[in-house]
Amino acid sequence: MTNIDNEQKSNKNTTKVVIITSVDDDNDNILSCLNPSNIETFVVDLNHTDLVNVYENHNKNKKRTLSQTEHDSLIDMNKNMNMKKRKADLTCVVCGGQAIGYNFAQITCESCKAFFRRNALHPIEKTKCTQNQTSFNKIHCDVQFNVKRKCQRCRLLKCFQQGMRKDFILTAEEKRYKQERLEENRRLRTTFSNDDDNNIESKEEIKPTIIHQKSEPIVNNSSYPSLLSESELACLLHIQSAYLSASQSTPHASSVISLELAPDKISAFMSTFDIQNLAAVKLINFIREIPEFEQLDEHDRLILVKYNLTLLFLIRHSLTFDSVRELCYDLDTTDTISPTDEAFALQCKSLFILCYGYEFNQAVIAILHVLVNIVNKDPIIVQLLMLIMIFSKGLSADNEREPILNDEQRVYHAQAKYTDLLFRYLLQKSSYENVTTKMTRITEQLLKIQKLLRDFHQYIKSKVDLNHINPLMRSLFQLT
Repeated sequence: MTNIDNEQKSNKNTTKVVIITSVDDDNDNILSCLNPSNIETFVVDLNHTDLVNVYENHNKNKKRTLSQTEHDSLIDMNKNMNMKKRKADLTCVVCGGQAIGYNFAQITCESCKAFFRRNALHPIEKTKCTQNQTSFNKIHCDVQFNVKRKCQRCRLLKCFQQGMRKDFILTAEEKRYKQERLEENRRLRTTFSNDDDNNIESKEEIKPTIIHQKSEPIVNNSSYPSLLSESELACLLHIQSAYLSASQSTPHASSVISLELAPDKISAFMSTFDIQNLAAVKLINFIREIPEFEQLDEHDRLILVKYNLTLLFLIRHSLTFDSVRELCYDLDTTDTISPTDEAFALQCKSLFILCYGYEFNQAVIAILHVLVNIVNKDPIIVQLLMLIMIFSKGLSADNEREPILNDEQRVYHAQAKYTDLLFRYLLQKSSYENVTTKMTRITEQLLKIQKLLRDFHQYIKSKVDLNHINPLMRSLFQLT
């Protein structure tokens, strides 16, 4: 779908990002994607902070981008599936028929989806079993797909027993809210396509709006007079602003990805890659606005992104992870969680369990529980941790293939700067002993993330045709 790389022109001060829309099968790594005979690209100025240009230019060229609406994203996914058609391998958990995707938190066919929507909100005790059974918690009748007249009570009971959620049925108000969001996304896309000259102004207007959402700054200059200088406080404020700006510049996954239309397992895998692709773009947009990263040459920036970025995913999720329900919400701010956000989080959880297994899901959740306890939902800690990790050479579990940096000293100084800043920021909140313990626990979790990602890469290689994975994720997951 997309890929990231850099193009050097005669003016060395100009840095570009190349978005790959098609890649030749002979490409074995992200660097080979620069061969113009193998790819279709559009180029965006990396030194320009207006992310709207990415979506605008791509829309004008009629290519798929991450900022397109849910409708266009689904059309493109359907086109990809038509190119390599596979027999559907999803089975309805209720009747055993051919499923169409996720509906109300479970994999079901169209018939059971419609049946559940019609009947789930009605009291089950008011329905009658065709065998005149009075038990409310036992299925007596055959509700398989080949049975013409199915027992409504037993079928509904089977739906509930298989885990279908009646609270996922949208009310009229929730449907209206969802439709308004889709219409707003379409309107914004049209605006971006027709307003070439106002993109820079739009981005400049967004930044103060985002910062204003906070009732008070997270970093208060008067609160930390002893360990943090004025320049360091300004650095923390810049990091916060960069992260919020990057979050706004990329759409939420729930607004452009539908998880109810996957006709087979390969499509389910692709949906998980699309979700992670959006997270990767947000993180890339964030680190692009960090001065130490921008000062590196194209080669070093590429290496750090390719080999370190996926390690940031779980760190980022620690900000929005619900420890009670064990859900990851697709949010980067303090926005209120809407019914749509909650439904999408539950669908994501079911989708990842389907694709990667229950044990992998539990391993991820275990790490997230520890990370949440360490960072305490403090965005500054999370953002500093992500910067430390992106500047850590050799952090990848696949580091034996990692090329040498051109300027290791500059990268080391950036890592040391943000490590020192994190340590002293933590000292403002706790004792030296507690801070050293916390840093040790962070290191332990990074080692676990390394192992988890290594196992994940091997699993993907064994289960998924790599040609179905978009070039950016194929490179970030070390699958080439």
